[in-house]
Amino acid sequence: MSILTLPLHPRLVHFPIALLIVGAVALLVYEWRPLPWLKGWGFLCLLAGWLLAIPAIITGLIDKSGLEAASAANQAANWHTTLIFAAWGLYGLGIYWAYLWRNAMTPRRRWQLTAILAAATLVLLVAGDMGGRLVYEFGVRVQAP
Repeated sequence: MSILTLPLHPRLVHFPIALLIVGAVALLVYEWRPLPWLKGWGFLCLLAGWLLAIPAIITGLIDKSGLEAASAANQAANWHTTLIFAAWGLYGLGIYWAYLWRNAMTPRRRWQLTAILAAATLVLLVAGDMGGRLVYEFGVRVQAP
């Protein structure tokens, strides 16, 4: 079996998901309870997770291309893909704002950053649940024994 025939997407999604969620939580804890080490650590986790999501997204799109267009699995995959791109964009905006406002955080900006990172995390969790449904309900990229 070649590495190219393995389902790469499930192997690549776990680190970005973990880094994005942990980074968002760390950055938000810092914004509301300033612990100096959390600021840089949270930002780096967010940035690393956001960048590592790129290969996960690409491999997910490759796996999605193998689904029949009219299938229920493809419809679920379309929702999964839409949610993932929404989460990725929201996290990107959160990273940009966190960097842009790193030395000029105001109460209003703190609430905006909290809202965008909370929304991104919620969308990511829903998208991850949809991805799990693709595997466990529809059997996408599951090889028969």
